[in-house]
Amino acid sequence: MLRGSFRLFRLAGIDVRVHVSWFVVFGLVTWSLADQYYPGVLPGLPAEEAWPLGAISAILLFASVLVHELAHSLVARARGLEAHSITLFIFGGVSTLTTDAPRPSTEFVVAIVGPLTSFALAAAGLLVSASVDEPRLEALFFYLAFVNGLLGAFNLIPGFPLDGGRLLRAIVWNLTGDTRRALEVAVTIGQLVGYVLMLGGFVLALAVDLLGGLWIAAIGWFLQGAAAANLQQVRIEDSLGGVRVRDILSADTTMIPAESSIAELIEEYLLPGNRRALPVTSEGRLVGMVSVSDIRSVAAADRASTTVGSVMGGRDGVVTVRPETPLSEALKAMLGGDFEQVPVVDGDRLIGMLTRADVVRQLQLREVLRLGRGRP
Repeated sequence: MLRGSFRLFRLAGIDVRVHVSWFVVFGLVTWSLADQYYPGVLPGLPAEEAWPLGAISAILLFASVLVHELAHSLVARARGLEAHSITLFIFGGVSTLTTDAPRPSTEFVVAIVGPLTSFALAAAGLLVSASVDEPRLEALFFYLAFVNGLLGAFNLIPGFPLDGGRLLRAIVWNLTGDTRRALEVAVTIGQLVGYVLMLGGFVLALAVDLLGGLWIAAIGWFLQGAAAANLQQVRIEDSLGGVRVRDILSADTTMIPAESSIAELIEEYLLPGNRRALPVTSEGRLVGMVSVSDIRSVAAADRASTTVGSVMGGRDGVVTVRPETPLSEALKAMLGGDFEQVPVVDGDRLIGMLTRADVVRQLQLREVLRLGRGRP
């Protein structure tokens, strides 16, 4: 989940979120369509019609991106993977899957369904555009057909984290039987694609189209950064291979009842224990997590009368890990939910809290000692 995003609604059990950067690209797309596309294809169209058309087209564009990502998530769920959320942001959309594909065929099917969905939307747009007599609707659906076709084709570029990169990963994985090697190949090509787009974008910006060139360069920068982040993830998993949560966990079963006040939380738990978060219980059952960020917005005068349960996070379900969970998977769960720490449970019993700081210290120690795969 991207930082700076907020939830819009829940669709088919999947959170649909919007990142603040989406509003930037929404404004740019609306302006571009209202100022250039619609006046160009519909000469004489008044501005008071062009701008609403531009805004509607921008909304439908991102609805198409949402359908593309929803196809990934629903097929992933049908294949036994966990789909957590979809986030719309400045470069399109991203689906958050909290589990990895168990076999290359699953990876291939989940990856290919996105571009196929975009191509289907493009075909539908062309069909509607050719069928209507209203010039404005014809122009709108032709634009949607074009951008969906472009979205599908762009995502087939064989560079991770694009869909084409995931297809390449599935193919290499199937040929070699080595998931790490497959990801390294896809990530390396993804970085190359990113550098090529950055270079091509800067050349285009200097020679022909400043705005379009800078946009292509920005996409290249994003792809290169995303590929590098995935490569870093591979290295982290290699370093932590074989290490389990129990290997670094310090037992701490401190909990706070949901009916306790925020004043009690601060004075009796957070400050004395030098803690930033605590698990919350109700009738002996773990029901949430409360952190400093949850209570920051509560006025000091209201802290004695406001309960922990009314402000805690995780009320839709607490993300937990088990002592035998691989540390790399626990870290992925924390990053996927943007959590600083997660409870560690053994059955229904809380045995401690795992923090990002715990994992980072383990990584740093293993790097200094040059350890990998959980052994010397």
